[in-house]
Amino acid sequence: MKRFRFQLEPVLDFKQRGLDSLMVELSAIQAQVAAQENRRSAAYQRLEAFDAEYAQKRLQGLTVLEAVECQSCQQVLARRAKREDEELLRLRQAAEQKRAEVVEARMETHSLERLREFRQTEYNAAVAKAEEKALDDLTAARRAQAS
Repeated sequence: MKRFRFQLEPVLDFKQRGLDSLMVELSAIQAQVAAQENRRSAAYQRLEAFDAEYAQKRLQGLTVLEAVECQSCQQVLARRAKREDEELLRLRQAAEQKRAEVVEARMETHSLERLREFRQTEYNAAVAKAEEKALDDLTAARRAQAS
């Protein structure tokens, strides 16, 4: 009997390569998210450190010009922290979208793999049945020759 051949093997290979590609893209986006989380954390730490320094300076006394300068600096740091938040949100949304694509690709690949397994099982059963029939025919032929 001929060897098992899954007709959709090229499609399965194509889907698997697509899934692998999506997984690489997802990993890259997750690395960007982690890096952005670090940048965001650093921005908020700078803002908190500046707030503490500003509070200390206010206790010691500031001129009006120094107070305006500190408030301006504080606003800049707050805007920078907010931009880092927005970028992190954008990256998380991109990661979630890519994750959904990966899940969909996994489902497609998995369904093709299950179909291949099912067809392989059918093929193996047919081979076993053919071998059993061949053995039965051989046994019957030997018995006919013996009598």
